[in-house]
Amino acid sequence: MIELQFMDKNKYFTLHTFGCQMNQADAQRMRGILISLGYQETENEEESDLILFNTCSVRQHAEERLYGRIRSLNPLKQKNPDLIIGVSGCMAQNHKAELLKELPMVDMVFGPNDINQLPKLLEETANKKALGSFAGKGTFEGETTDGIVLTRPFSAMVNIIRGCTNFCSYCIVPYVRGPEISRPIEDLLAYIKDLASKGVKEIMLLGQNVNVYGKDLGMKEGFATLLEEIEKIDGIKWVRFLTSHPRDFTENAIQRISALTKVCEQYHLPFQAGNNRILELMRRGYTREHYIDLIHKVRKYIPNVSLSTDIICGFPSETEEEFEDTINLVKEIRYESAYMYYYSPRPGTKAASMKEQLSDEVKKGRLARLIEVQNQISNEESQKQVGKTFEVLVESPTSRSDKRLLGKTRTGRPVDFEGNSSLIGSFVKVKIDSARNWTLSGKMISESGN
Repeated sequence: MIELQFMDKNKYFTLHTFGCQMNQADAQRMRGILISLGYQETENEEESDLILFNTCSVRQHAEERLYGRIRSLNPLKQKNPDLIIGVSGCMAQNHKAELLKELPMVDMVFGPNDINQLPKLLEETANKKALGSFAGKGTFEGETTDGIVLTRPFSAMVNIIRGCTNFCSYCIVPYVRGPEISRPIEDLLAYIKDLASKGVKEIMLLGQNVNVYGKDLGMKEGFATLLEEIEKIDGIKWVRFLTSHPRDFTENAIQRISALTKVCEQYHLPFQAGNNRILELMRRGYTREHYIDLIHKVRKYIPNVSLSTDIICGFPSETEEEFEDTINLVKEIRYESAYMYYYSPRPGTKAASMKEQLSDEVKKGRLARLIEVQNQISNEESQKQVGKTFEVLVESPTSRSDKRLLGKTRTGRPVDFEGNSSLIGSFVKVKIDSARNWTLSGKMISESGN
């Protein structure tokens, strides 16, 4: 355990994490560091010695809400002057010193690539110095399974590549997370083997663009090669991955991946917009036709695949007809689920300075129409699952009752059913008897083992 001079009593921390799975993976590391320092986690902010916000910078509205949330802690800070309030993640990297200036109750701010500096920052913050740390370049040095704490001990998120070099015109991520850096494959495989030895059965491989994994290391089709090596690791039963970029997902990779038994049939393929002019303005690097062809290839090799996507509506200058192209693509592909947003300008990106910015009224109206179409498709696709039996990884009790459990299928669909909490972390067979939008309900018919 690392010892800090100011740790003269039991200390408690509260960690709030927002945004993408990359942030969830970062939270695993932060929990590990804080517990190694002697902190204990609590959900009660009143008893906390440290309240840490692990933030996202993708949408303006989310940032504004977070500013308000942090300001609401001012009475708590006045009551307990020794309380440390910290902000980490993409919003911290994006706004840096501005956060310390605008939010005087904040004691420390650090970027997503500076998590390893957390012990030093805490030590110096305890000495009443407002601090910031922004290396800007992500590495994997010193990351071990001993340095993470998993929310669920049987499931782990694993960063395989950090950063992004795509510079889509609407996206702030390349500016806050830095360039693409792949984790060496030998290091990754050793890390995953260690996770398996500790009881992890499911892993989620993460990257802003997993399909270019290994490119900076001189590997060709490095992502497919990595998955083929993970297939050989005993103990790991299910492998998922996020996020794929349609431009870089090749037919060769799809074919190789389809032959692997551990890779789940769940593909998240963001298309963002269904019109070629808008895609070009977005700097996505592919056309509508290329994207549809990619989907056909995925379904050719993986007929039972579950598809999800990201969609932005109301991009600058998008016409009604161009928005209809997006609606029609959604109807043609029929995604099981989708993350749908209206365009949010991010200062510093190319799209933020584009002319013909649309009104919030138009953007929100289009989003509402898009959600209505997708919800109908999601419900129709879910109804097709009724009567089928699925293998389910049991994750937790449901929020409604501890007598009902919540798990997910290989394709990522949530399933709730009656069962005992002793089943959490194991695999069971569930026959589906009802469905609603994305979630399924059923009855357990057998335990399929660990």
